Formats: sequence, C-alpha cells, structure tokens
Amino acid sequence: MAEKSNHDAAAAADAANAEASAANADLDVDIDATNEEARPCRGAAFLRFLYNRNTGQILGRTGVSWAKIGAFYIVYYSCLAGFFVGMLSVFLYGVIMNPGLGFRPQPSMDSTLIEFVQGEPATYAGEMANLQQMYDTYKEMELKPDNVNVRKACEPDSKPDREPFKVCKFNWTRWLQDCNPSTDFGYAVGKPCVVLKMNRVYGWLPDPLDPEVPHPMVTCFGENPADTENIGELEYFPSMETNYTGTPARMGYFSQAYFPYLKQVGYRAPLVAVRFSNLRNNSLVMVRCELRNLRNSRINTVDRDGMVRFEIFK
Repeated sequence: MAEKSNHDAAAAADAANAEASAANADLDVDIDATNEEARPCRGAAFLRFLYNRNTGQILGRTGVSWAKIGAFYIVYYSCLAGFFVGMLSVFLYGVIMNPGLGFRPQPSMDSTLIEFVQGEPATYAGEMANLQQMYDTYKEMELKPDNVNVRKACEPDSKPDREPFKVCKFNWTRWLQDCNPSTDFGYAVGKPCVVLKMNRVYGWLPDPLDPEVPHPMVTCFGENPADTENIGELEYFPSMETNYTGTPARMGYFSQAYFPYLKQVGYRAPLVAVRFSNLRNNSLVMVRCELRNLRNSRINTVDRDGMVRFEIFK
C-alpha cells in the first residue's frame, strides 16, 4: 500500500510539472506575439510624428505653427545681424584709424636711446646693423624687376588710388640721399640720420589740411627748452614746404603715392630721414617727431598716436 501511494504521488508531481512547463511555453508564445505586434506599432507612431494625415501636422506642428515660429526666428536673426553690422560700422567709421610713427635705428626694442661717438665705429656698430637691415629690405624690392605688382606712376603727385593693388618701389638712394650705407648713415661724420616710418593702417588714406601739399608731413623738435637748444639744425629727406598753419615751414613728407596699404605683396611703406646736422656734443637730446597736415590723424601723447619719441646722445 505504501509503495502504491508513493507511486501515485510521483505521478501527480510529474503531471503538475508538465502542466507548468506547458503554461510557461504558452506565456513565451504570448510575449513573442506581443513584441511582434509592438514593432510595427512603434514604426507607425514615428511615421505619424513625421506626418499626421488626420491633423496635417509635420514633426508635431501644423503648417500655421511652423510659419509663426519661422517668422519669429527670421525677425530675431535679422535684428541680431543688423545689430552686429551697426556695431561694426561704428568701429570702422566712428573710430579714427590713427597711424603712428616708428624710427630706426633701434638696436634694442627695450630702449629708445641712440648713442654714439663720432669717429669710433664700434660705438655705433649696432645702429649701423639695424639701419643696414632696413636698407636691405627696401633695396630688395627696389631691385625687383617690374611685374604685375609694381606701379610705374609713383611720383609724389601720383594719385594714390590709380592702381591701389599695386605697389610703388621706394628708391632709398634717391629719396634719402646722404642717409645711406655709403656714408655710414651720417654717423661717421657726426651727422646721424634717424629714419622715420608710418605704421601700416589698412585702407587708410591721408586727408591733408593743405590741398597744395597732399601728403602726410612730419616734423621733429626738442621736447624741452634745453633740448631745443641742443638739437641744432634738422634736415629732412625728402622734404617740401607747407603753409597749412599760415606760416611757411619745411618738413619731411610721406608721399601720398604709397597709400592706401591693402596688404599688397611686396609693399614697402614710405620713409623720411631726419639728419641732425650739428648736435651739441656730450648732451642728451630728447626728440619728439609728429605727423602734421592731416585731418584724419591726432596726436596723443599717452597712446603715442601720430608721434614718436627717442633720445640721441653724441
């Protein structure tokens, strides 16, 4: 009897396990069927998001809604672009693009002192090397054969905008005369030359006060009464007389033919040499040079706009 009871219990357990397995199999089939049904439903939902035939919506918005938001962003970015253009115009046309001045020789960028002893080449070797380097740079362009980048009409009376994208050769020997390597730039005979150059300002054109002299002019002088007494006579190369102040005065000039600067290949800025003909010996002279005869240039001693300072000791 006991054996029969055990046999019946085992049979009942096997039947229960079989029913459970069948139930799990049916559940798996139902889940798979549900997933298979869900896949096309998800794809259909995405297609309805792209375009809903019933409501006419595209990407969840109606045509009217897209038109409103499009108009908003058109107005918004138009205002933003207008603000940017306005600020750029104020910067370009409301601010004076003021040219400055530089000078050579300047062997050390940390010092503006030019010091030498007449007849002792070792004392001005650094000055000679600095000027020679600048001379070689200009001579390289001067000797370059005429080509599409070189203008031929480069006399002082040549209009600057005739061929603005071509450049004028600067003939150092012609315009700076005695301030060249053959004379040691005047240092050997105690008449030192200082070469002035206008800083490049893109697109800048001179607006002269004296219509008879359409060039930026430059003049140098002693900063203090003692400097004025010790500076002696100054000669400018090239030079001309101007009367824009009502009193005739001879100054150096930067030829209008070299403007505007438009990043032309081979461009060389015009130069003016100042020769100190009779500096007082053993005296430190503080020199200041300023641009003149210009409506569109201002002198600012703080920012050093339109001017340059240096000291010279003989």
